[in-house]
Amino acid sequence: MLSSLNLKKCSNLIFFLIVCSFNVLFAKVPEWYEHRATLYPDGFYISAVGEGDSKLEAETSALATISMYFNITTEVSNELERKMREYDGKNYSFSKQTKIDEKAKVSSKAEFFGVQFDECFYVDGKYTTLAFIDREAVFDVYYQRIRDAAAKIEGLLFTAEDFNNPLSGLEAAEEAVPIADYIAELMKMARVVKKCDESFFVEEEALVQRSYSALEICRQNLTFQIVIDNDYEDMIYTTISSLMEESGYAVSKYNGVCTIPVKITVEKTESSSGIFLYCGLVVKIADGTGKDFFSYSRTFPKKGGKTERQAYNRAYQVIQEELKNSFIQEFSERLIR
Repeated sequence: MLSSLNLKKCSNLIFFLIVCSFNVLFAKVPEWYEHRATLYPDGFYISAVGEGDSKLEAETSALATISMYFNITTEVSNELERKMREYDGKNYSFSKQTKIDEKAKVSSKAEFFGVQFDECFYVDGKYTTLAFIDREAVFDVYYQRIRDAAAKIEGLLFTAEDFNNPLSGLEAAEEAVPIADYIAELMKMARVVKKCDESFFVEEEALVQRSYSALEICRQNLTFQIVIDNDYEDMIYTTISSLMEESGYAVSKYNGVCTIPVKITVEKTESSSGIFLYCGLVVKIADGTGKDFFSYSRTFPKKGGKTERQAYNRAYQVIQEELKNSFIQEFSERLIR
């Protein structure tokens, strides 16, 4: 026989199961489920229903459907959301590392799309929810972000379009282009949430194209005139010009917007054992105004030979090797500061 205590526990369990069954069978269905078209008309909202084994899964499902309106993948939406956050933080940078768990991904996508959720309900072992976007409100957010980013580009183009200074211009243009990409994506999404005239973003689209053009022109204008003081049989000119050309730059002995003045100092000593050279090297890169943009200098140990030709060859070969090992690396690091 069951003891009174066990009987009481059994009765409580049965009561609990009855209550749960009652709640499942008679779960309150929210109004949006039956009157979605009335409460969230397509002209004012983008909405989607999602189902899952948990509330989080239901929200994720609804967001996935909404993302299809934008023709954008989860990976792209996460990346653009990261760029939005970084730009909104005033320090526009793409170098930050962002690590978020699945729950945070849902949250970030919700903010990214301007998504809100209506009441979630549970029935027949499934959670069901509605995700929706207020078209007008989200368009206003996108428009403000587009204008803020456009203002940033306008400032950068002031430098990027000064084509007499392609080095400084290249820096500015390389910073402007990712922001231009960002604006282009926002404009696409803004047009999804709200129909607007094709000319609505004409100024912003012009800024985007100017950014791309400025980068291309600055790269084309980067012809470097190399002028070397105290070269030996063009050994250093050949090395520097090859390094620059391999990195995508044009070089010339006679003309160029930017200059690379190179000075080699040689201290020569002679003895009964031969001729010895102590060499130093200074390389500077100047922009179109003559302002130094980059400086590179080295001193080298004594090198020598039985003849002057042998001594110079050995000493200048050491200079060549050092240039190959470090010159382009240091120049590239200066460009991306």
